[in-house]
Amino acid sequence: MKSEHEKQTRVVLVDDEELVLSALRTLLEINGGFQILEFNEPLQAVEELRRTPVDLVISDYLMPGINGVDLLRQARSLQPEAMRILLTGFADKQNAIRALNEAGVYQYLEKPWDNDQLLIVLRNALQEKGLRQQLTEKVRALDRLIRERDELAERQRHLEQELEMAARVQRSLLPHSFPQIPGVRIDSFYRPCHAIGGDYFDFIRRDGHTWILVSDVSGHGVQAALTSMLMKAIFQDAGAGTEDPAQLFAEMNARLNRFLPEGIYAAAVAVWVDERNCRIRLVNAGLPYPFVLRSGHRRLDEVALPGIPLGMFSGVGLDSYEARPIEMLPGDVLLVASDGLSETQAENGEFFGDRQLRQTLKELNGSDGSELIANLIERADRFSGSLRSTDDVAIVALTRTSP
Repeated sequence: MKSEHEKQTRVVLVDDEELVLSALRTLLEINGGFQILEFNEPLQAVEELRRTPVDLVISDYLMPGINGVDLLRQARSLQPEAMRILLTGFADKQNAIRALNEAGVYQYLEKPWDNDQLLIVLRNALQEKGLRQQLTEKVRALDRLIRERDELAERQRHLEQELEMAARVQRSLLPHSFPQIPGVRIDSFYRPCHAIGGDYFDFIRRDGHTWILVSDVSGHGVQAALTSMLMKAIFQDAGAGTEDPAQLFAEMNARLNRFLPEGIYAAAVAVWVDERNCRIRLVNAGLPYPFVLRSGHRRLDEVALPGIPLGMFSGVGLDSYEARPIEMLPGDVLLVASDGLSETQAENGEFFGDRQLRQTLKELNGSDGSELIANLIERADRFSGSLRSTDDVAIVALTRTSP
């Protein structure tokens, strides 16, 4: 907390006449609130200004050594924020005008001065000084904000570049196409809600069978993308050693539970296709129930197969999974989608999965997987209107093309 002495306005008085200094000192002392530094030698005043911050300098013009204009010019150089007032005789008006231009004096007063007028000038000068200080502080604050904004913009640019690189890496993890399986065609769609996302699909083909995985990692952005990369590695390793969908998910669940932080998990569906006879088996771990569109009977079947998301629990009796065979005739389509499709929201708050999804699938029954996905996305986008998607969308469709 400032002392009373520190709160006072510090004023330098410079005049070679003692009577003038005495008159100015008395006037300021009567009004109070001033700390007065007085000098009858201009050069001494300059030396004091080099050492001591002041608020106001009042100087006579005609003095020995240096005149008032030169003194105030030096005061301006030493302490630009201090206000400067010149006292001058009637005959010195030209020099007073020079002082306004060269020394930047706030005002000049003729001797003899009027005390009331002098006090008004002092108050106005100090008020202007305060306003200038406030303006200077605001300008500095604005400059600081501009620098911070520029720094944030630069960091944002670097972050966007890094996210774009991460998105390219993540896209490279997705298969460019699925294998050509006799009697089955596989189509897919992927759209993250951010530059990078947590939805993911993949396949493994070996020894006459093909694994297809669709997964949805909890969360969004970088965390989910990193988890989906881990999913790929674990899927590729675990899927190479088994033909049992339930065993595949049990193994993936145990590994993910060991590596993932608490609270992060992955919903997924795995489809196993035997290429020798087009036999299909499916296992679900918390993804929305898949659908089978029966083109021959124009029937929509929901594969109501529950399962705990991968990585959520391990070794507590909740980590067993059921594999179910899926019978498909030529023209039938098995549709597996992440919850980003069903949770597409309209402007009125309704979700696409509430009733529109089933209705749309019934209307599109008879389409092959490629047409089904394209029309399904078009209907969902039209349903959401101007609302931006808040979740990733991944869809895989298996179309039975021949017996």
